[in-house]
Amino acid sequence: MISEKIKQLLKRPMLVIMIFFLPLIGTIISSSFLAKVQSDSKIPVALVDQDHSNMSKQVMDRLQKTTEIQFLSLNEEKARKELAKNKIDSIFMFPNGFQQEVEEGNYQGVIDLLTLPSSVATEAVREVVASEVTRLTTNVKAANEVRFLYKVYNIHAGPDLWKEAYRYTDNQWKPKPLMTIDYEAQGTKHTKQGNVQMTGYVPLWGFFTLLLCCITSDWMIKERRHLFKRMKTMQKGLYGYIRSVSAAYAVLYVLQALISFALFKWLYGVESYGVLLYMCIYVIVCVAFSTWLASESQRVGSYYMISVVMVTGLSIIGGSFFPVGELSATIEGISQWLPQHLLLYQHALPLTFIWKEIAVSIACICLCAFKIVWNVRSIK
Repeated sequence: MISEKIKQLLKRPMLVIMIFFLPLIGTIISSSFLAKVQSDSKIPVALVDQDHSNMSKQVMDRLQKTTEIQFLSLNEEKARKELAKNKIDSIFMFPNGFQQEVEEGNYQGVIDLLTLPSSVATEAVREVVASEVTRLTTNVKAANEVRFLYKVYNIHAGPDLWKEAYRYTDNQWKPKPLMTIDYEAQGTKHTKQGNVQMTGYVPLWGFFTLLLCCITSDWMIKERRHLFKRMKTMQKGLYGYIRSVSAAYAVLYVLQALISFALFKWLYGVESYGVLLYMCIYVIVCVAFSTWLASESQRVGSYYMISVVMVTGLSIIGGSFFPVGELSATIEGISQWLPQHLLLYQHALPLTFIWKEIAVSIACICLCAFKIVWNVRSIK
């Protein structure tokens, strides 16, 4: 019965397009939109390089890699016009002789700052720029000290001594990973490094998948009046029919998860195949939840409205759109018990926490299945 139902569903072109393509399209468009909003929300600051030295270029390159502030490389004339129009927050100018001042160990007053009274982030940006200048001057002082000691003790030095000392000191500024895990496997000890990071497109995919599951589960309402009564007289009964149809939809959504994972791996470089497992578990939860919600409803119109409200609410609390910790610690605690949480930190959750998430998902599936059977019994 499951295979026959799958064949019937695949003969409906609009349904196939909805299941296999709408979540992907929605995820890609939404992730691009959120990325643009995040980029536009950064504070714009102009960098003007008048020195055109190696050190000034080095500082500008490092600043432009900062994710919290949008550093723009402009010439002085354009930067002043943008500042006058209030399109940028401030201007940091690297004047002629910047590298010479740094090599002499000077770090105060080596960069000119132009700003307006309405600027909101001058102090914060100044700290970021000052840290880079301090990094340069520290490297230079260390390299000069090494070269001086070599001369004092008459140690033979190669032509690249100063550069090697500078490079070595500069590498000391690179931070270590925020998290390291020591584990032993087959008698050997390894150190695995990683960082806690949310993969935004997978939670967005979870929102669209859950929404689409609810939309396609309207068959419970449409077939209840005329088909369910006849199914009660069949050999496998109404429960077998509902179970088979739900399983058919679950198979299609699992296939959709496989396709989505392959596309995400191609576009965004997903590393762990464990993400695929979480996605498959999640779609089964979505099918069970949407089938239960449809079994509680009597009218298609009201069901669609309730579905949109519930899916949006669960996705917001579950953290599909933004970190809920920014709203409330209580909401963040609740989100850890929702199936969406498994899609948020796929690479960072410890094994014990993953098993807890999987157990919560299985519990949701069992509760929904029990309630569906309970609701079906009342159908006359």
